[in-house]
Amino acid sequence: MRESRKRTPARRTPPKRKQAEGVPSTEEYVRKLPRERLVEIVLEQVRENGLLARALQEEILERHGAASDLIEDIRELVQSTTDTKAKFDRRGFAEPVDYAPLYSAFKRLLNEKKYQELLQLGPLLARGSQYHMETSASDLEPQYTISEAIGCVVQALVKADWPNPDKIVYAVRLVVEDDYCACEKAEEFLNRRWAKRDWKRAAEMLRELTSEHPEAKYARERLDRWIGIAERKGQ
Repeated sequence: MRESRKRTPARRTPPKRKQAEGVPSTEEYVRKLPRERLVEIVLEQVRENGLLARALQEEILERHGAASDLIEDIRELVQSTTDTKAKFDRRGFAEPVDYAPLYSAFKRLLNEKKYQELLQLGPLLARGSQYHMETSASDLEPQYTISEAIGCVVQALVKADWPNPDKIVYAVRLVVEDDYCACEKAEEFLNRRWAKRDWKRAAEMLRELTSEHPEAKYARERLDRWIGIAERKGQ
């Protein structure tokens, strides 16, 4: 005997609920809200949505007159981006954090020749972004965008009116802080030809940094490696 099977009735999409007569839609209601109430709603969303906050900060940067007046806003953008809490999936990987607004801000500073400001922000980005690169589910982001932003910093370093040993040490510090190859352009900068006296002085300055990096740490190993390179090139 054939086993009788109970047929499951097909699911039907429930009919849309009719808008009660005389009751405005959500859009109509929002459009008629007082300005103060709208501002409250927007600010609440900005506080809860990091992506929206960064998008608004980028818009501020684009509309403001001079990037030199916005260094604190850009510093805040670096801080808010690097402090963004990672959202993890079941595998333990995080959704990539959006560094594009920060890159746009760095590019604007470079275009406006605000080299000193960029050089102040470079180490903050290099250090602060490590956790997001470590936990990202993507092999490309945010490393690629961070690398582009660091590229702006390196271009500022090239054009900055600094002694060559100071430039070498700055680039080494970026490389030493970087575990995920986002500062490769800083290493390319170090591959330029420098005078022996520049390398010799840079080696002395780098040795003074060893107290900042405990032994048996990757950063200390990289620092020791660059001290050795500087000493050899300075002979």
